[in-house]
Amino acid sequence: MASVTGDGPAAAGHAERALAIGRPHGLAQAVTLAEWALARADSGAGLAERAAARLAPLVGPGPRGGHFALRMLAVPCFVEAAVASGQEAEARAATEEYARWAAYGLDRPAPAQLARCRALLAPRGEEARRWFGEALRCHEESGNDFERARTLFAYGVRLRRLRRPGEARGPLRDALVAFERAAAEGWARQARAELRATGAAGGRAPEPAALASLTPQQQRIARLVADGATNREVAARLSLSPRTVDHHLRGVYARLQLRSRVELSALVAEARG
Repeated sequence: MASVTGDGPAAAGHAERALAIGRPHGLAQAVTLAEWALARADSGAGLAERAAARLAPLVGPGPRGGHFALRMLAVPCFVEAAVASGQEAEARAATEEYARWAAYGLDRPAPAQLARCRALLAPRGEEARRWFGEALRCHEESGNDFERARTLFAYGVRLRRLRRPGEARGPLRDALVAFERAAAEGWARQARAELRATGAAGGRAPEPAALASLTPQQQRIARLVADGATNREVAARLSLSPRTVDHHLRGVYARLQLRSRVELSALVAEARG
């Protein structure tokens, strides 16, 4: 979860503990999941080369690779990172093996992710457009809004680099909204940057002065949450029920037009100076 939301230190801390236990005891599944989480955090932070380096051993065959039940599941992440870091030959080989595995129909999201891999590797604009369209169609059938957002983001990036900024804005805006809803702040940050590169606003953050529009109770809750307290901890601190805290926090998000604790923490930090 920390690797998705963009909390790099938390992801690294949890992964370090998992690896410290998993490696000495030969717990391949736990080790693979921990390394995959670190790679996901790297991708969310825009560190494609480092993500590809982490994932390459996990998707490789043989006893030194990742856990057999997870190896193919990590391939789409590897392909995305490998293409972004210029390792197209490795990405293409992994995609072909993934295609053979996906044909067995064991994983419902696989067709969408395979189509995204094909799109990322497509040399021409029209071929990439066709594969991205197929990926989005398959996402509608398989669900998983986060993976769909990653496909939209990749499509928008491709369109922008083909110098089609007007066409890129739609997929990038849709990706940004989905990332914000998932509290995937690292990916949201990248989507905003890509939107700005197209000439769009990329999403306007509220001014710190907007905190003054909250009720005193909402302000207290907002500051505690921004400092890292959970809803239950806030409830204990203020002698409220967790349900009441949740109600006030939803009001804070709605009033400030925020979608995550990450955004709230940044706003409070800016207000404090």
